[in-house]
Amino acid sequence: MKKARLTAALGLILLLGGCKTAGGGFDPQENMIYVSEGRSLSTATVEACSPETYSEDELRAFVEQAVSDYNEEKTGQAKAINEDGQEKLPVAVSSCEIEDGQAVMILDYASSEDLVNFATEAGIPIGDLTVTDVSEAAGTDLALKKADSGEKVSVEAVAAGKGTMVQTDGAAVIQTEGKILYATDGAEMADSRTVRLPEGGGTVIFE
Repeated sequence: MKKARLTAALGLILLLGGCKTAGGGFDPQENMIYVSEGRSLSTATVEACSPETYSEDELRAFVEQAVSDYNEEKTGQAKAINEDGQEKLPVAVSSCEIEDGQAVMILDYASSEDLVNFATEAGIPIGDLTVTDVSEAAGTDLALKKADSGEKVSVEAVAAGKGTMVQTDGAAVIQTEGKILYATDGAEMADSRTVRLPEGGGTVIFE
């Protein structure tokens, strides 16, 4: 794999701010990671550009090549697009287009490990990220609060309920398909499905 190519593509995909709507309710207004109720993940980002910078075809070819190179290295499949009826690729290009002076790119991941590994391969630290059942919160020393009121809540009460738990060990903006129920101290709610996790990371639990 050409390291420089992947590094440049990942810098473009993961570190820019803003985004348009992706499938499944992903509608961020800045650089975010989206987690669906089925625990699939996507990232999306937008970059201001002009026709003189690059064409839509050139941009898509560039991003698809970086993704294809990564998938070939990991699985032997030099592909960049998920196909119906086929096993999901570790990383797949969902959308890549230029509209109204903005380049919009959306990537899908087969798992949280794939997202982290794809970024790590390019030397871009985003921190560890895990997506598990809320029951795995049991026995931890998390300091959790209700997302809507900020009221503190016990880990025991949270773990006894239902939901999906997302954890990072680095700062991130997380958007979820379902309503966010709980978050760790230091997290800032942007709306009922979007939260900013501080440096050092945190935990989000959604229904």
